[in-house]
Amino acid sequence: MAKKKSSARVRLVDTTFRDAQQSLLGGYLSTEEIVPIAAKMDSIGFTAMEAFGGATFETQLRIHEDPWEYLRKLNKATPNTPIQALVRGQNLVSKRNFADDVVELFIKHAARCGVDVFRVFDPLNDLRNMEAPIAAALKAKKRVQGALSYAISPAHNIELWGSLAKGLVNMGCHEIVIKDTSGLLSPQATWELVSALKHVVKVPIDVHSHCSSGMAPMAYMAGVEAGAEVLDVAISPLAWGASQPAAESVVAALEGGEYDTGLDLGKMWDVQQEVEDLKRRHIEHLSPVADRIDASILRYHMPGFMLGDIVQQLAERGASDRLNEVLDEANHVRRHIGYPPLVAPIRQMIATQAVNNVLEGEQFETVTQELKDYLHGLYGRPPGPVDPELRRLVIGRDEPITIRPADLLDPQVDTARAQVRKMGFEPTDDIVLIHLMFPGLAADYARAPEPVKSDGQKPAPPAIETAPPAMPEPEPEPVAVAATAASQSAEFDVEVEGEVFKVRVSGAGLSVAVAAPAQASTGNSAPAAPKVGEGTVLAPMQGLIVKVPVKAGDEVKLGDVVAVLEAMKMQNDIVTTVAGKVSAIYVKEGEVVTPNQPLLNIG
Repeated sequence: MAKKKSSARVRLVDTTFRDAQQSLLGGYLSTEEIVPIAAKMDSIGFTAMEAFGGATFETQLRIHEDPWEYLRKLNKATPNTPIQALVRGQNLVSKRNFADDVVELFIKHAARCGVDVFRVFDPLNDLRNMEAPIAAALKAKKRVQGALSYAISPAHNIELWGSLAKGLVNMGCHEIVIKDTSGLLSPQATWELVSALKHVVKVPIDVHSHCSSGMAPMAYMAGVEAGAEVLDVAISPLAWGASQPAAESVVAALEGGEYDTGLDLGKMWDVQQEVEDLKRRHIEHLSPVADRIDASILRYHMPGFMLGDIVQQLAERGASDRLNEVLDEANHVRRHIGYPPLVAPIRQMIATQAVNNVLEGEQFETVTQELKDYLHGLYGRPPGPVDPELRRLVIGRDEPITIRPADLLDPQVDTARAQVRKMGFEPTDDIVLIHLMFPGLAADYARAPEPVKSDGQKPAPPAIETAPPAMPEPEPEPVAVAATAASQSAEFDVEVEGEVFKVRVSGAGLSVAVAAPAQASTGNSAPAAPKVGEGTVLAPMQGLIVKVPVKAGDEVKLGDVVAVLEAMKMQNDIVTTVAGKVSAIYVKEGEVVTPNQPLLNIG
C-alpha cells in the first residue's frame, strides 16, 4: 500500500522512537515494545515517523536487537506513515567516514527494508560529506531532507545558512531542516532564519529543536509564523527535557487557527498512556537531568549533552571543582578550531580536549587522535579558519587535505563480504553492513543471540556510554597521542579494595600506574584480586577496552601504549609509566571496565 502524506497546513514529524527515546532513554526500547504502539500511531496522520538511524542503531546491536529486522517489522506495521531515518553524512550511523560504495549500499538496503525519508546532515555542514548519501537516496527514489546543523558563532550567519540551503536544494533535497540539537534556537533567531531561507529556496522548511533550554516551543511558534511548514515533535511522555516538544501540546496550540495541523488529539490520547508505560518500564535508563530544563545551556551557549560530557569526565578524574575552568577552555578550543557546531561527535572531541588542557596544566600537551584527524581535514572543512599555530603544534608540517575526505577511501564492500564469509557467515547485506559499521559487534549479531523476552527484559548491554550526571546525544581507530615529547604528571590517592595507593596521571596520555602504597590497609578485608602494586596499570575512567596491543611476556618502555579505552565516544591511549616486562593482562578487548580497575601488570 502506498504511504500517504498529510495535507495539513503545518505537518508534524514524530520522533518518539528515534530522537526522543535516544535523548531520554539512551535508545533502549526494543522492537517488541515499539512496533505495537507505532501501529496504533499509524492512524494519527504524522507526515513521517523518525524511527531509524542515529545512535539508536548501535544501541540496538548492543542490547542484542536486530536493527534491520526492527525496520522491516516497523514498516509492515505502519502502512500509512512514512518511516524516516537520520544519517550522519559519510559516517552513516557510525563514527567514521565510509567509502561511497558503503554509503550507497546502506541507503539502498535501508530503503529496501522500509525507510521512506532520509534526513542527511554533517557535523561541520560540509556539503561534500552529504553528496553521496543524498545521491544514493535519490537513486532509491526516496524523499530527502538536507539538515543544517544549527550553531551560534561568528562564523555562522544568515548568508552562510542561505548558501548551504541552496547547495542542498541543488543536490536534490526536497526539504530543508533547521536541526538545533542544542536547544539554542531563540524565537527571534528562528524567525530570522526561516524568513531568510524562505527567500532563497522554494522547498518546505522543517524546524527541529530540543527543549533543553526551554525555548523550543517558542521557537516553533516563531518558525511557523515565519513560514515553516514542518515541526518535529514527540508523544508527551517522551517529550520535553532533552527531547522535542510534545505532539499533543503543539497540536492543541495550533488548533483552530490558520496553522491548524488537522490532526486528531483523540488518537494521541489513545497511545499516550502506552508511551508513559514504556517510560516507566525503562525508568533506570532515564537521566533525571535530561528530563528537565537546564537554563545553564543559555549561559554557556553549550548543549546540555556537552555539559554532561564535561561533568562526567571531571568526576571520573576527581576534578569536579574545576568545571568553570573547563567550560571556559571548551569555548577557547572551539574558537581555535574554527567554530564547529557542537554536535556529535565534535562536541565530545572538544569536551575531552578542554578537560585535558585544564587538568594537564598546559594547552594541547596531549591531544586525542580525533582532534589530530580534524586538523588534518579528515572530518571535512571547518566553518571558520583554524588557528595556524595550533595546527602546526598538533600536526607539524603536514598539510591538511583539501579534497573530500571520502575520496581518500578505496571501495570497502567487497572486502567486507569476504571478511564475513571468512568468519563463517553468509554475507547478506544485513550482516555485511553491520560488520562495516561496528565490526566488533558483527559476530554476535550473526550468531543470532537470544531474543528479548516478552516482558521487555533484556540482557545487560556491554554499552560504552552511560547517562552522564548532567544532560547527555572519526576516523578509523581514534586513539590519544602526545602532541609534544614533554609530559607532566599529577598524583592523587585512590582506594582499591580497601587499600589506598598513590596514583600518578601522566600527561603523555590518560595513563594511571601505581607508584607505591600510600597507606597500608588496617582492616581484615581480603586482598584485591588481581593484586595492585608497583607497575599495575589502572583504568583512568569507566569505558570499553577496544584494544590491548601487548601480550604477556612483551617488553615495554616508559610511555608505551598498553591499552586503548573508549569513553564518552572518545578513544584514549593508556600508557605505562614504568618500563619492564608485561607479567599479566587482566582484561580482554570488548570488556567494560570501571575507574581504577587493574588492566595489566608490568614487572
